[in-house]
Amino acid sequence: MNLVRSVITLFLLVLLTLAAAGWTWAGNQPPEKMYGARAVLGVCAFAAVGSIVLLWTARKPEVD
Repeated sequence: MNLVRSVITLFLLVLLTLAAAGWTWAGNQPPEKMYGARAVLGVCAFAAVGSIVLLWTARKPEVD
């Protein structure tokens, strides 16, 4: 299970890195595009971090 968690975490970290690079790239755009792009990238980063936290704090379900 930890291998699966590690692979998914690696994917999410790559996604987070791409969002950070996009955030930097969006800074060079006109203000109308910059605000929209940064809003989407911020939501993406928030979702990636939240997913990593949930992934590593999840517990195995108890089977009766």
